[in-house]
Parts: sequence; structure tokens; C-alpha cells
Amino acid sequence: MNEDIRKMIDKVKNFKQFMNEQKLNENYTNTNIKIGDVYSESDVYPYIQKLHRNEDDFYDGDIGERIERFPQYQVAEISVDKINMDEYELDDDYVNDYIEKYNQIGTYPPIVLGYYDNRWGYDIIDGTHRANALKNAGLKSIVCFVGLNEHQKRVS
Repeated sequence: MNEDIRKMIDKVKNFKQFMNEQKLNENYTNTNIKIGDVYSESDVYPYIQKLHRNEDDFYDGDIGERIERFPQYQVAEISVDKINMDEYELDDDYVNDYIEKYNQIGTYPPIVLGYYDNRWGYDIIDGTHRANALKNAGLKSIVCFVGLNEHQKRVS
């Protein structure tokens, strides 16, 4: 079997296992994704839908549209200093819930980021509460799905 095909099959298997664990573990695990892997928007979109506490947030807001702006997402570990954390209002109860859950199990769902701007940092597409919780819990970097556009083929 061609090496590229085997890698693609392994990536699909890992992502399916990752998605199944999300269902079983209250959506709080990121153990089956690897830094550098690239996923399509059609893989990331349903993952984000499953994470949302309130379905209306996904459909009434622009999260879906923001996810669809990027055809691919690369898994990367991003410094919290490069993430624009002040993009939206925060519910302190959600942030505290995520801190408590992270402290209990030590893992978290990846944050979804969009465009990087040297002045403002990465925009958060989904995961503002998680990102703030992880920063407050003392993490210096966070595992993220980073949107890649037609000009950016890899996270630099």
C-alpha cells in the first residue's frame, strides 16, 4: 500500500476514534490528534457542533460561517500570548467549569482559530471560554485547530 494512502487511512481512523471519545467523555479529550495533522473543514465542523452546550449558539451566530472560511485546519500548539482572548463576552461560570474539568482530567477539546495577524494575534472561531480557562489554569500554549487559507498551507 502506498505510504501516503496508509497515512491518510490512519488519520481518518484517529479522527473517528477521537470523535467517538468526544461522545463518551463529555467532549473533553484531545488525545488522538497530533500536532501537524491537517483536517478538512468538513471534519472540524461536526466536531464543533458536538461541543456546543447550546445548539442555538451554532445556528443563530456565525460560528458555522467562520468555520467554513477555511478549507483546512492544521493541529498546532499555539502560545496563549498569540491568541486574541478578548474577542467575545465571557460567562464566568463556563470558564470555571472548564478550569475544573481540566484540573480533573488534564485534557481539553482543541480551540479553533482563524487568521493570524501580527498585531492582534489569532482570532478564536470557537473556544473562547476554553481558551480563557486554560490560560487561567496556567497553560502557556494550547492545542488548536488553526484555519489554513489558500495562501497559508501550514501553520508557521
